[in-house]
Amino acid sequence: MKQAYWDLDLIRLSAENAAVHLNKEFILIDNFDGTSEQINTDLEFVNHPVKLSFTIAIFCLSGRMSFQINLQDFELRVNNLLVVLEGAIGEYRGMSDDTRIAVIASASEYFQTALQIDATMTLQRRLYSSPIYQLSPEAMEESMAIYRLMKAKITETDNPFRKGALLGYTQVLTYNSYKYLLAADSEAEKSKEKSGRRQELYTQFIHEVQKSYTKERSISYYADVLCVTPKYLSQIVHQVSGRFAGDWITDFVILEAKALLKSRKYTIQQVADMLHFANQSFFGKYFKEKVGCSPSEYQRE
Repeated sequence: MKQAYWDLDLIRLSAENAAVHLNKEFILIDNFDGTSEQINTDLEFVNHPVKLSFTIAIFCLSGRMSFQINLQDFELRVNNLLVVLEGAIGEYRGMSDDTRIAVIASASEYFQTALQIDATMTLQRRLYSSPIYQLSPEAMEESMAIYRLMKAKITETDNPFRKGALLGYTQVLTYNSYKYLLAADSEAEKSKEKSGRRQELYTQFIHEVQKSYTKERSISYYADVLCVTPKYLSQIVHQVSGRFAGDWITDFVILEAKALLKSRKYTIQQVADMLHFANQSFFGKYFKEKVGCSPSEYQRE
């Protein structure tokens, strides 16, 4: 059985067969010359939840690729761009045989230098609620031209300015993404309704849960942060997502617990402490009630 990793970091990603990188902090991976089966076989973290310690962008030129990101399912299709920010919990679930992709993974500094703070925050909120962009064929062609320039630049091992050049190329990609965001938001503004306000509350709730679920598991905490009553919050979250607020909180806790347990880096007691349970026994009962087996049984699977 292959080992799953709690933290997927750039050092581990840079070791993948198809990867080229600059100092293991800026990594490019594609399968233009290989097969999807090769990538599916190579990646040790397939079908296990991992927490990203970097930002990643995946361009899909053909085929389909499936993910779960922060408990939401996504399918990447032709001319789609998926951007997942540092700190997200994701699970890669495979791709079709005809899939061709280009991956850019890097320390977040490469992306954060491109925009002003307000623009960056707007982009981050948009990516959290909807991490997939539909690019026009022309935009995808431009993005791949920049990707190939990046790949060529990385090979210039005698060039002391490679990092600066890669930062510049990344800025172009990020500004382009912000342009797409503004266009999408302009269209959304034209059809804004009451349901849009419900969606915004739901998005804010999920964002707050992602920040605090390891310490806070009560609906009242998140309701206070969002200045609404717990009953109203749970109703709105249910209307938008079909699930109650408490279910979302529980799922984030269990997802992280599963990733920690499968990493085999920590004891059950350590996992309980990291998730701020009163003791190992309470954590064990909580986990078994939600998953159907004990933490130790899950770890052995």
